[in-house]
Amino acid sequence: MEVEVYFVKLREHYAAIPDGQAVSLSMDDLTGLWDCTRRNAQLVLRRMEEQGYVEWHAGRGRGNLSRLIFHTSYRKVLLERIKSLVLNEHIQEAWRTLDSHDNQDLKDEVTTWISTQFGVRQDSDAKDVLRFPFYRPVLDLDPAHVIRRTEAHWMRQIFNTLVSYSSKEQRIVPELAHAWECDAAKIRWTFYLRKGVRFHHGKRMTARDVAYTFHRIQTEAPVEWIPAMIQKITVISDYCIEFLLNTPNAIFDRFICTERYSIVPEDRYDEQGAGDLAAMPVGTGPFRMVENNASKMVLESYESYFEGCPHLDRIEMWVWPNYERDLLLQVKEQDAQLLYNEAPPAAGDQPFLHQLEKGSSYLTFNLAKEGVLQDLQLRQAIHVGLDREQMIADLGSHRMYPAEGFIRDQGDHPPFHSEYHLSYAKELVRASSYQGERITLYTYEMVSNERCAAWIQEACKRIGIQVEVVVVPIRDLANQDMLVAADMVFAGEVLGEQSDITLMEMYTMDTSFIRNHLSPAGALVVNHGIAQCLLEENLDKRMMMLHEIEKALKHQLQLLFLYHNVQTASHHPSLGGISLNAWGKVDYRHVWVRRK
Repeated sequence: MEVEVYFVKLREHYAAIPDGQAVSLSMDDLTGLWDCTRRNAQLVLRRMEEQGYVEWHAGRGRGNLSRLIFHTSYRKVLLERIKSLVLNEHIQEAWRTLDSHDNQDLKDEVTTWISTQFGVRQDSDAKDVLRFPFYRPVLDLDPAHVIRRTEAHWMRQIFNTLVSYSSKEQRIVPELAHAWECDAAKIRWTFYLRKGVRFHHGKRMTARDVAYTFHRIQTEAPVEWIPAMIQKITVISDYCIEFLLNTPNAIFDRFICTERYSIVPEDRYDEQGAGDLAAMPVGTGPFRMVENNASKMVLESYESYFEGCPHLDRIEMWVWPNYERDLLLQVKEQDAQLLYNEAPPAAGDQPFLHQLEKGSSYLTFNLAKEGVLQDLQLRQAIHVGLDREQMIADLGSHRMYPAEGFIRDQGDHPPFHSEYHLSYAKELVRASSYQGERITLYTYEMVSNERCAAWIQEACKRIGIQVEVVVVPIRDLANQDMLVAADMVFAGEVLGEQSDITLMEMYTMDTSFIRNHLSPAGALVVNHGIAQCLLEENLDKRMMMLHEIEKALKHQLQLLFLYHNVQTASHHPSLGGISLNAWGKVDYRHVWVRRK
C-alpha cells in the first residue's frame, strides 16, 4: 500500500484526536492497525514525516509509549490521493477508494473537482480534446461479435463498411466501395473498392482484407444468418471482389452496412487473433484507438482518413459508474460538456438533444420448450396483469411511452397496452393450468434492466404467479443453452439506422432472444415473412411485411411489448455538429468546437 492509504487508515482510527494534539500509542498498536511488520511500520512512519503528515516521538525505555501528532486531516490526504489516481489514469481505483469511505462531503468535493476535468479543452499542441464520462468500459469491439448498441456506435468511429446507409438521403451510399452492382437474379454481387485507403497501422486496404473479413465472420460466427447465405467469395483483383449467394437477396447491400461487416486488416487479425484486438481494434475509420482499459478509452483522429480528418483531435471516455447521479448538478457549470443522460435535463439547463428511440423493451415467453407458459391463459394473465403506464410512472428515467410494438404509432387500435385489468388477470391465473410453479425471468446485467425485472416480478406476484429473476452477463444470455433454460426474457431492441435490417436480423439470428423463444408456429410465420422481405426492394413494403410478423407474434402472445425510451444528451453551445444517431450517441467525426 502507498503511504497515503496507511495514513488514511490511521487518521480514521484516531478521528477524535484533533490536528496538533499528541496521542500516545505503541509500535504494536501500529503494526496491528496496519497489519504489517514492525520494520514496515517504521518505514511508513518515516515517509509520513517526510510528507509532513505526522510528527513521531519514539518512547524511550521499556513501557514508555510513543507520541504521534497529526499535522493534516485524512480528508485532505484522501482527496489528494484520489486526484492523483485519476490524473494517473487509475480511475477505477479512485472510485473504489472513494466508495470505501462513507463521507458525503468528501464525495461532493471529489465530484466538483472531477467535473472540471470534463468537456473540451486544448492541449499543449493546441489540439481539441473532448473528454466525457460513461458508466461502463467498452472493451468488446470485435465486429464479428458485436451485440450491444454502445459498441456498435464506437465501431462506426473506428471502422468502415463497404457501403453505408444515409438516413438523410434514405439510400445506400459508397464507403470503402465506390461502386457496386448485382445480376438480374440478385445472387451475384460485385463491389469495386476505393484506392489509397489505409488501415490505422499503415497497411493498404485491398479486396483480400474484405474477403478475409467475411470468411472470418463465417468461421467465428457460423450461426450468423447473412454470412451463411454467402456461397462463395472471389477476389477478382486488388480492388474488386465478388459475392455469390446461395439464395436471391435484393437487399444484400443493405445488410452489409451494419457494424458486423466492418472491414478488418487480414495481417493484424490473422496474426493476433481477436483477444487483443477486441479492446484495441484496428480499422480504417476517422478515429484510431490508442488506449482502452477498465478506466479509460482514448481515440485520436486519423489524419489519413480517406473522407478527411475529423475536427476533434482526441476523444477520452472516462469510466465513471453512476456518473449521471453524481455529476448532474455540476455539469451546467462547465465550459464545454457532452453528457449522455438517462432522461431530459430540467428546463433551463444547457442545450440538450433528445429523440424518441426507435425500438421497444419487451418480454418474451419461451414457447420453444414444454412448460406451463404453453398455456395461453397464463400468458394472457401476465399480459393484462402488467400495467405499462404504471411501470413508466414507477420507474421513470428514460422510459417514456407504453409500447404497442417496436415502432410507436403504427395504427394498432385499440391500444394493445391498455388491456390492463388486475382482477381479470387473477381470474385467468386461476382458470389456467398454473399450479404455483416458479417461472424464471432472465435479463442481462444493467441497472435499468434489473429494476424492470424486479418490477415485473412484483406485478406477477400480485396476480399469483411466482417469478424468479436471474441476472447474467449479456454474452451469457445470448448463449442458446442459457436461452433454452429461461422461461421469460426481459430485454430491449434498439433499431439502427435501417429499421428493417435490424428487425430482420433480430428475428433470424441464432443469438436472438426472440428467435430462440418462438414456438414452431411462430418460427414459420417469421421464416415466411423474412423470405418475402429478401425479395422486396421497396422499403415501405418491407416494413409492412415486418409489421405483419410483429402483429402475429403479438396477438399469439409470443412476446409482450412494454415501453419506448427517450434518448438524451446534454452539450455545451460551443460544440458544433452535434446530433444523435439511432443509438442515441453522437457521431464524433462531425463534432467541432466554436472558439472566439
